Amino acid sequence: MEKPVLDIHQSLQKLIGLHRQLLDIVRLERGALVEANLKAIQDVTVSKQALIEAIGQAELERQKHVGTLALLWKKPVRELMISQIIILIQARDQKLAEQLRSDFNALSVMIRHISDQNTDNQVLVERSLSHVHNMKKNVLGEGAPKTDTYNPQGQKTSSAGNSRLISQEA
Repeated sequence: MEKPVLDIHQSLQKLIGLHRQLLDIVRLERGALVEANLKAIQDVTVSKQALIEAIGQAELERQKHVGTLALLWKKPVRELMISQIIILIQARDQKLAEQLRSDFNALSVMIRHISDQNTDNQVLVERSLSHVHNMKKNVLGEGAPKTDTYNPQGQKTSSAGNSRLISQEA
């Protein structure tokens, strides 16, 4: 089979490996968020960013191989999606077509899991921020005076005279 197809297969294998690492990282991120471990969150964020950059580079490499294949097959690049490549090589090399299909499916599943985990992490962060915001409102609400017992000059105000005895122990 043509070298560009094998190169695409190798690029997909690399992408699968990088996405596996990213899935592990987003799962670690969940744990760091639950524990509210700032150092771990920062470490995970740095690792996540590095992996995303590596995935971007691997994807550019894959696209380059698809471009080479498009020139070789004299087809527009936009027509050579992985699913189309699989169909086109299936008659010539069933084993490679099956490997590409397996790579494509594995990558699709991993991307879905990563996306789901990121969504869960986002929901957790938003819920946590909502709780913090509510706690802040409670603290600030209780910290504000409910009655005007003293004015800013430190003198008693007339509203303090409106107090009354609720019960008296004998």
